[in-house]
Amino acid sequence: MLFQVNYTTRAGGSAKDNEQSAKRGLALFSKWSPPPGMDVKSFHARADGKGGTVVVETDDVTVLLDGPAKFGAINEFEIVPIVDITEAVPILSEAIEWGDSIS
Repeated sequence: MLFQVNYTTRAGGSAKDNEQSAKRGLALFSKWSPPPGMDVKSFHARADGKGGTVVVETDDVTVLLDGPAKFGAINEFEIVPIVDITEAVPILSEAIEWGDSIS
């Protein structure tokens, strides 16, 4: 299954606190690698510097806990299952037809 992992930085301290948090986050990230069973398809940073998005594939949802467990003190996470658009469109079209068939 594909998942979109969105993360945003936890701000809230002083500018110095936030700077230290950013430094710590980069130091941790430089040592991180995906856990076994997680295939990273793409990894993007937000242009505003406030986080990013990772698209991963896994059959074991427990590996999705790796990022939040290791970086949760620095980042907030949202993990969403996603579907390839070529697979989604027929299902969405059928749903519209189904809804239209009910009077």
